[in-house]
Amino acid sequence: MSNPITAALSSTTGDITITSGLGRARSGGIPRNCSCGERIVELISKSRPNPYGRYYRCLYAASLRLENDDHVFKWVDEAFTDEIRQLHNQVRILEEEVILLKATIRSERPTLMPKISGGCVPAIVGISVVVVVVAGIMMYK
Repeated sequence: MSNPITAALSSTTGDITITSGLGRARSGGIPRNCSCGERIVELISKSRPNPYGRYYRCLYAASLRLENDDHVFKWVDEAFTDEIRQLHNQVRILEEEVILLKATIRSERPTLMPKISGGCVPAIVGISVVVVVVAGIMMYK
């Protein structure tokens, strides 16, 4: 989990957290690349305070066994929690967009299909939709 001392010293901007105590910039979610351009590897801690704890680390910093540097270090459980939180926010935004689209469709439905007695217009409209779809498919073959 997060250290209360570094949490008190950190400030959050968007999905980037800059921690003053370590001088390390951390991205939200699962890290992809380090700021130095090196790829990220997943390692297992062998330290006494965090035995067998899985973490992400910059390959360059891991190979040199650097500590308290500007390269990526993030616990896997923290990365997964961030990733789930980001996905939850994206799902919430998509749900709101679906609600708006449904409301728009409901409000425009009467103007899209005028009700005319006799039934010819809906049949003609249905045939023209089929012709347009078939023509579109034929163009891309």
